Amino acid sequence: MSDRRGGSEGSHPTNEVGDPEGKKAPEETGDKTEQGREHRRARFRRRLSLPRPKVPKPKLKPPTLPKTTLPTSKDGDLWFRFVTQLRAIRYWLREKGQIAWRWLKQTGSALAYWWSRRSRGTRMRIFAVAGVVVLYLIVKFGPVPGVPCEISAANECAPSNDTIAYVPRDAVLYAHATVNSNSHQWEQAGDLQDALPNLAALIQSDTSALATQAGRPIDLSQEVLPWAKDDLALLGVPGPKRTTAEAYIVGVGDSAKADQFLAGLSPGGKAKQAKVGEATLSAYANGVATARSGDQALFGNVGAVRAALDAEAGRAPRLEGSDQDSARAALPDVRLAEIYLSQAGVRRVLAGRSGSATQLGTFVDYGATTGMAASARARDDGVEVNLVSELDPKLVQRNPTVFASLPRFSPGLADEAGSTALGYIGVGDLGPALNKALATAGPGAQGLAGSLRALAQSLQKQAGVDPLKDLLPSLGGQAALVAEPTGGVPYVSLIVDGVDEKEATDALASLQAPLVRSLGTGGPQVPSFRSHVVDGVNVHSVQISPSVDLSYGVFNGKLVISTQPEGIAQVRSSGDDLAGTDAYEAATDHLPDRVSALVFLNLDEVLGLAQRAGLAEDPLYASISQDISRVQSLGLAVRGSDTELRSELFLAINH
Repeated sequence: MSDRRGGSEGSHPTNEVGDPEGKKAPEETGDKTEQGREHRRARFRRRLSLPRPKVPKPKLKPPTLPKTTLPTSKDGDLWFRFVTQLRAIRYWLREKGQIAWRWLKQTGSALAYWWSRRSRGTRMRIFAVAGVVVLYLIVKFGPVPGVPCEISAANECAPSNDTIAYVPRDAVLYAHATVNSNSHQWEQAGDLQDALPNLAALIQSDTSALATQAGRPIDLSQEVLPWAKDDLALLGVPGPKRTTAEAYIVGVGDSAKADQFLAGLSPGGKAKQAKVGEATLSAYANGVATARSGDQALFGNVGAVRAALDAEAGRAPRLEGSDQDSARAALPDVRLAEIYLSQAGVRRVLAGRSGSATQLGTFVDYGATTGMAASARARDDGVEVNLVSELDPKLVQRNPTVFASLPRFSPGLADEAGSTALGYIGVGDLGPALNKALATAGPGAQGLAGSLRALAQSLQKQAGVDPLKDLLPSLGGQAALVAEPTGGVPYVSLIVDGVDEKEATDALASLQAPLVRSLGTGGPQVPSFRSHVVDGVNVHSVQISPSVDLSYGVFNGKLVISTQPEGIAQVRSSGDDLAGTDAYEAATDHLPDRVSALVFLNLDEVLGLAQRAGLAEDPLYASISQDISRVQSLGLAVRGSDTELRSELFLAINH
C-alpha cells in the first residue's frame, strides 16, 4: 500500500493547484469574489440612477457662403504669372542682398584685421596718402575759387586774347570775338548754332560784311575766317573832327592766305611803308593801311592801324590795366565776345540814337557813365550776357538813376505770382527807394525820377496828399510788378510786401478822388470806387475801361494793386507759383542772389500770346519760329550804386 503523503513522484502523481481536476487556487477564488462584488455595486447604482432627459436636437440651417466670381482661365493665368514674377523678384533681391551683406561683413572684417596688424607709422602714412587723394579730387573736380582752370575740371579756361595788346588807352571802341576752334567757348557756340540754325544764319547774314575804307565791303566768312585763328577784333580810335578811325586785328592761322588777302586790299599804285616797332606798315592812297605784326594781321584806316602798332610796341599807353579799362576788367574772365566803349565812345555810338539804344541807356546811364563794357558767354543751357557801366558820382548826383537808388535785396515775391506769369519785375524797399529818388530829383530832373516828382506835386496840389510823407513810408518792403495771362487782355499787378496796413489804407483812401479825376474817361459818367470782397479781402475797384478794372487791397502786410480783381485773388490763392517753374529757375539760377532789380520774361507764354495776336503771319518770324520755340525764358539782374551799374542777363534755351 502506498504512502499518500510521501510516495515517489513517478508512481504517485499529485494534483497541482489550478489543475482541472483539483480545486481552485485561493488567489483565483478571491479574484472572482471581488469581481462579483463590483458587479453587484454597479448594478445597484444603475437601479438608483435617474434616467437622462431627452432633449430635442436643434435644427440648424447650413451656412450660406458668398459666391466668389473666379477669374477666367486667361485672367487667372496672367495674375498667377504676375504674382509669381513679383515673388521671384523679391526672393532674388533678398538673396542678392544677403550675399552683398555677407560680402560687406567679410570685407569689413578682413580690412579691420588687416588694419589692426599695421603699425602706427604705417597708419599715419596711409592717412596722409588718403588726405592727399581727397584734396586732389576736391581741387580737380570741385568749383574751388582761385584754382587755375588748367588744374580744375570744374573751372572753364578763358579763351586767349592776343589783340588786347594793340588797343591804346584812348580807344573809343574795342570789340573782340573768339574764333579759337580749340576753346570750350567755341564748342559751346557751335552747339547753340546747331540748336538755333535759322537764327544763327540770320545773324551771320547781318554781320558777314565788314565795312572798310577799301571801297568795298569785306565778306567775313569767305575772305577772313578761312585764314583767321583765335581772335577777331575791331578797334576804333579818335579821328579828326570827332570822327572814329577803325581798324581790324585778326589772328593769323594761314600766313599765305592772310598775305594774299592783305595784298588784295591795295587799290593799285605803290604803297608807302613805315617801320613801327618791329612791324612794317603799308599805307595806300585811299587811306587804307595793312600790316603784319607777329601772329596778327591789321588792316583798316591808316591812323587806327598806326595807333594799334604804337600801343603794341610800347610807344603809346595801352588800355589794358589802365583806369579806363575798369569796366572791361570787371567782366567775367570767360567770354566768347566782348565790346568796350569809352565815355566818348558811348556818346558817339549810343547816346542820342533811337530804338534799342534808348532802352540800353537805362542800364548804362549815358549822362553819368565814364565807360562801359559788355560780354557774351555760351553755356550748355543758354547764353549769358554781362554789362558793366562805370559811373561818375558827381554826374549821378545831377541826374540820379533809378537803379542807383535801389538797395540790394533777395527777390522773394515770385511765390505770389502765378505759374504762367508773362513777366515779373522785382525791386527792393520800394517806398524808401522812391522816396530817395523823389527827394533828390530837382525841378529839371528827367526820366522816371522827374515824372514821379511831377506826379507827387500834382497829387499834393489836388488831394493834399504828399506821397513822400503819407504813402511811400508805409511801403517798406520789396515790390514786384507781375503780368498774368487771361483768355483776353492780360492783367498787371503791383505787389508790395512789408506794408503798414493802416497807414497805406488811409493814404490810398484819400487818393481815390484825385486818382478818379486824373484817370477820368471823359464820358458823361464820372467813375467812382466801389467796395466788394474778394476771397475774404476788402477790395476797392474803379472801372477805367472795358479791360481795366483798377483794384487794390491791403492784407497780410501786403498791398496789391491790379488792373483786375483777379490779381488780388491770385496773390491770395495757394496754388502753383512762378518761383517753382522750370522757366523761372532756368532763367535765374545763373543770376546773383542779391540784386537791386530782377526782371523775368516767360518767353514761351509771351511768344504764344504774340502768335495769337497775329505775329505768326509775319514772314520774318515764320522763318525763325522753330528756333524761337526753343528759347524758354529770360532773366535780368541789375545791381546799382553811385559808382557802377552792373547788369547780368541769361537767355535760357532748350536744346
